[in-house]
Amino acid sequence: MIRALVLVVFGAVPAVAQVLPWNEFMAMALDRSGEVRIAEAKVREVQAKRMAAFAAFEPRLDLASEGKDYGNDLQYRLDRAEARVGLPGGIDLVGGAAQATGAFINPERKTPVEGLVNLGISAPLGGALIFSDRQYAWNAASRDLEVEQAKRDRVERKLRLEAVKVYTFWQAQVEVQSAVDEAVAVAEERLRLVREAFRLGERSEMDTLEAYLSWVDRRTDASKQQSFSAAARANVERMLRGADDVTADLSGAQPDSRPVILGFSPPASAEPQSLNGVPELAMVSSVLRRERLAVTTAWAQWLPAPYVDYRMLQWGGSTWNPEAVQWKVGLALPLFNQKARADLAGAQARLRAAEANAASVHNEVEVLQRQLAQQVEALDSELKALLGAEAASYALLQQERRRFTLGESTMFLLASRETKYLEAVQKRTMASANLQSLEAERRLLTRPSL
Repeated sequence: MIRALVLVVFGAVPAVAQVLPWNEFMAMALDRSGEVRIAEAKVREVQAKRMAAFAAFEPRLDLASEGKDYGNDLQYRLDRAEARVGLPGGIDLVGGAAQATGAFINPERKTPVEGLVNLGISAPLGGALIFSDRQYAWNAASRDLEVEQAKRDRVERKLRLEAVKVYTFWQAQVEVQSAVDEAVAVAEERLRLVREAFRLGERSEMDTLEAYLSWVDRRTDASKQQSFSAAARANVERMLRGADDVTADLSGAQPDSRPVILGFSPPASAEPQSLNGVPELAMVSSVLRRERLAVTTAWAQWLPAPYVDYRMLQWGGSTWNPEAVQWKVGLALPLFNQKARADLAGAQARLRAAEANAASVHNEVEVLQRQLAQQVEALDSELKALLGAEAASYALLQQERRRFTLGESTMFLLASRETKYLEAVQKRTMASANLQSLEAERRLLTRPSL
């Protein structure tokens, strides 16, 4: 079945009466969607940016060698190595080794013959100890990744919802087309019987004219419905093409007769349920966390920034020298600190905007969830009423057909019953499609899939 369907979709064989199941249609639409591919590409781009931000924590090893040789006489040579491992916050774990040889070595660079090894830390003090620029860059990149992933989820949800609407509309049009085609066949057979009865003197000429007009009306209905069905099928083909250069020909295919939304039951109440997993809320939450961290980091950068580089465990030659240490301390104390103050003010403004946007989006989602629940419940009640009306219209149509066969009714009444029945079928199928679309929107609001 799948292989035959793929051949039909790609136009490799003439289209035959194949069934395009909903699950396969949804999978192909997602796989070929240009919007989904763009969203996934943006996610990969932000993942690369987060990888670049993590580079600040990667271990680094610096090797250097310098010296001077004059007249085949070594003046000096200094070989150095330093390893640095970035830890969370602004702390670096550092270690180094140096070896100096030659007659003209700077005394502060002089080492034992075997060299000198040291181990220590390098860290800012104060707020920058935890809220460093590199820590903020990593966390901001992580939040940006969450935002892009939520955007991708929103695009996929939008595509799934569009697919439900397109597929259910196709189902509705095919079902109405089937009813109209059946009505055409019945009208054509009735016209033949009435004409035969007219030749036998059992029907009047008026009956043959009314039977003919009824047949023309049904043919007109069928022609109109064929255009609607073709438009619905074209939308399905459009989604199957997506961003791929393929030929999607569904002229001989049919949708699955089963509803897209299986196991439907109206919500027990219109009260909002859990909002976990809503892409819009995930987006504003990630933005809010990022801006809060930006404010905290800006505060840390605005304060005076002392720093220290302390190394001990000196090992020179073959002996430990724990008393030997090397340190460097300093204090950066800006007088006006205009840039840091401006960064803090900008971060605070962005935080206020993010808080307002988060509250607004949360309220909108809650209201939308309540509205969808109420609309689903109302449309479900309407669909039940339309099902009853369709059943009643069909029963009246069958009764009118029997009366007409017995000569107790007229073509005018019979044609009216047929029109009422076709209208009832159309109303019921469109209401069913709308109900499934609303239920899909309600479910996809808080879930990634149906």
